[in-house]
Amino acid sequence: MLAPSLARLFVLVVVAAPLAAFAAEDADSVGVVDKVEHQAEIITLGNAVAARAGMPVHLRDELRTGLKARLRLTFRDGTELTLGEKASVVIDRYIYDPKAGVGETVLQATRGAFRFATGRIRALKQKKIAVSTPVADIGVRGTEFWGGALDGRYGVLLLDGEVVVSNQAGSAVLSAQGQGTDIPSPFDPPGPVRPWSAEKVARAVATVTLH
Repeated sequence: MLAPSLARLFVLVVVAAPLAAFAAEDADSVGVVDKVEHQAEIITLGNAVAARAGMPVHLRDELRTGLKARLRLTFRDGTELTLGEKASVVIDRYIYDPKAGVGETVLQATRGAFRFATGRIRALKQKKIAVSTPVADIGVRGTEFWGGALDGRYGVLLLDGEVVVSNQAGSAVLSAQGQGTDIPSPFDPPGPVRPWSAEKVARAVATVTLH
């Protein structure tokens, strides 16, 4: 078994190789599709094409999944976005300039469940990482989290790091692994921050798990 440090290095090398390859082929791309299960598509300027592993993704592209589908996208800095079934996410803004120490990732998650894990962008001095959902905006401080509908309400679950969940009615800070909040509507503030049960966490994560 590889030591933890060697295992992490191995993962970085494996991820970096395809990223370098597609970067050379498509300088305007912001990331690449890693894996697709069942039906998913990329919509560019109103034109939809079937998503498949290795396809580049660009600014303003919409990623959309169908029934029982999953899609994982890796951005240039190693940030990962995984979509569950019947999901839709638009890449609103993306900048990754490690030489200037500047980075920005802004997504619009309009439908379905997703899992977001920041990459090297979190180490930059000047950064903005945010995800807009139908009920609240999520400000990311270098982290991994889940968002989506569960038990009849939209919820946000922190898997690592810290996020701020806010809308016009109020805000909540998730700062401990396993904490979550439910947001009934865009007009209701995020609910109390509390640890989710292991069973609820498992059900949330299962909505975006690749097989």
